[in-house]
Amino acid sequence: MLKELINQFQHLVDSFQKEISYSKKNQSFSTRMSHLASHYQLKNGKEVRLEIGSRRHIADILAIEKLGYEGKTPWGYVALEKDIVRSTKSLYLVLYHQFDPIAFLGSRLEINDIHVTNLAVTPEWQNQGAGRLLLDLLNYVAKEEQVASISLEVRVSNEKAKNLYKKAGFKIIGVKKNYYHGDGEDALDMRLDMEESPIR
Repeated sequence: MLKELINQFQHLVDSFQKEISYSKKNQSFSTRMSHLASHYQLKNGKEVRLEIGSRRHIADILAIEKLGYEGKTPWGYVALEKDIVRSTKSLYLVLYHQFDPIAFLGSRLEINDIHVTNLAVTPEWQNQGAGRLLLDLLNYVAKEEQVASISLEVRVSNEKAKNLYKKAGFKIIGVKKNYYHGDGEDALDMRLDMEESPIR
């Protein structure tokens, strides 16, 4: 009798755990990351606030883009809305200092990889650790999602970004010719294999 009760209880526990796992897998990528801490300290000692990107963050992301890309917005409102609001595979991390948006990272969950679609930091916050913090947070997310890698493309001429990615553990795996629309600049294809991740 006791053994039968124990077996029934164990069956209930197993079923409950499977339901939780199934429910989590069917949540959007952004929703699954809602537990990330909200406050962090940069290497300059200043505290920043993390928010998970949603529709209300699009204007701030566009503002960061304009400052980070010399007035240009590689991703416009429509593209951002489609990626942030309509896609269940996208995750945007937005950093604020007090009420000012200072940096963001856009990413997309693929089969066994998280692809960085965009990363921008406003000029006055560059070289302060904001970009590295976003990459480290994505690293943590990748481990939770149990993917094999994080990938991205970067302009061959963007030395600051290339150095940031290399310091974060990314390696060049190839070149994509004429990758960027408009000027046709080549892109470096970079990848961080999670087995070699500097974040443990």
